[in-house]
Amino acid sequence: MRRFTMLTICLVVVACFTATTALADSPHFIKVSTPTIESSTGNLTINFKEAGLGSTPVTYTLAAGSGTVFTFQCFTKSGNNPQGDPNFISPSTLSQDTTITPRNGQITAPISLQVLQDGASCQGGGLVLKLIHVKYVNVTLTDDTNSLFGGSFAGPFESDVNVVFP
Repeated sequence: MRRFTMLTICLVVVACFTATTALADSPHFIKVSTPTIESSTGNLTINFKEAGLGSTPVTYTLAAGSGTVFTFQCFTKSGNNPQGDPNFISPSTLSQDTTITPRNGQITAPISLQVLQDGASCQGGGLVLKLIHVKYVNVTLTDDTNSLFGGSFAGPFESDVNVVFP
């Protein structure tokens, strides 16, 4: 009888550990916020929470589709706007990969898209290029490690950027 009781207790303990492992292997998004734009940088951020992850690091991709536009303007060092049109930079797509290690089987974090300044420059000495406006469209969040789609936001998400001069 005593042997049977000890065997039963061992089986119950093993079953408890097995159930915990099974729960950790069912990743799912609990919350994904609407994108916001930081007015001082023009960066777009999404906050999210995903659970059921276990302890393996997870790679996320935040992306904005074609139609995303960053508008830059040349200024003098004192902040005056010289004559001429702003320089437009329109990447066809923009994405940011971020790898995060779960804590207690879940991740709560922000992910941001940072403004690109590829190829933009000012002609003439003493001019400084500053970001003045952003427009993001077709923003998506995915969990690449577990092949999960976190959300899609058509937008557009637009904002003027506060231009600061030293």
